Amino acid sequence: MTDPASERHGLALPADDLVFDKPDLNDVLSVLAETGAEQKQSVSPTLVYGLSDLSPTEWQRIETVWRDLSAATKHRVIRALNEASEALFELNYRELGFHSLDDENAIVREAAVELLWTDESEQAMRKFIRLAERDPESSVRTAAMKALGRFILLGEYGNVSEELAQEAQQLSLRLHNDETESLEMRRRALEALANSSHPHVHDLIVKAYADGNHDLKISAIFAMGRSCSKAWREILLEELESHDNEAVYEAIAACGQIQLEDSVPRISELALSDDREIQLTAIWALGEIGGSRAFEILSHLNEVVEDGETAAVLEEALDTAGFRRSFAGLDLRLDED
Repeated sequence: MTDPASERHGLALPADDLVFDKPDLNDVLSVLAETGAEQKQSVSPTLVYGLSDLSPTEWQRIETVWRDLSAATKHRVIRALNEASEALFELNYRELGFHSLDDENAIVREAAVELLWTDESEQAMRKFIRLAERDPESSVRTAAMKALGRFILLGEYGNVSEELAQEAQQLSLRLHNDETESLEMRRRALEALANSSHPHVHDLIVKAYADGNHDLKISAIFAMGRSCSKAWREILLEELESHDNEAVYEAIAACGQIQLEDSVPRISELALSDDREIQLTAIWALGEIGGSRAFEILSHLNEVVEDGETAAVLEEALDTAGFRRSFAGLDLRLDED
């Protein structure tokens, strides 16, 4: 039996038993060919598991079938694999993802960027830099720039070479400042650069927020959270009261990221919002902010909530808030000693 929610996304995963031995490669090849021929809406578990952890030799055999699939079929398969990897972290589509970055079709390249969302290798970073700078399709370039955000953050922690981190930062800065670039690219470049301590980040966020363009303002609010600076306190508290749900959503997330305790009363109200995305993000943010008040609110919500998805988010938020509360108490006792 399959999960109906998974089927809606073109992914057929078993609901109960998620542990499988890797399918035989010949079966994977056969199912892959059938998927292309029949244009099925769902993607078989044989592909979900069989295309994971491919060796270079296995990819050579898969590629003989893969290259003959239509762009639409490749795109549909990659999107389904991406959703599977979000649900089951042990799945790894690195081999397929890397080769698909060079596909002749833009929709496949863009999907491949998203498929590599867990990859933190410098090899992936170099690929994304190249795509963001040189790909002929704007959609692929912006997807690659968005992906570079996590590598810029890794650079802040010294987990990628300083040379590569600087290259990514300079590319982001140049593309954001280039007014001949698409608005989407300029937005993603700002969001990516905000993960760094680059000296221009603060002024760029201020300028984007005051630009007058709604979408650029939304990216500025997003970037405020990524900057991890409480310098944005007044703006974020004001945006929490906005009638623009998109701005409210991003402000909630930013408050969670910078752990802005002053936002807890308003975010507590938003945790009861009829807007599903706002509600779940507010619950998540309360967990990130932590403290006794946030923990009490989450505990109360946990007693009355009935929806399964909300309950799962609440449970995770309570764990995070509880950890932060315990850690804060430990810090206090250490200070007293």
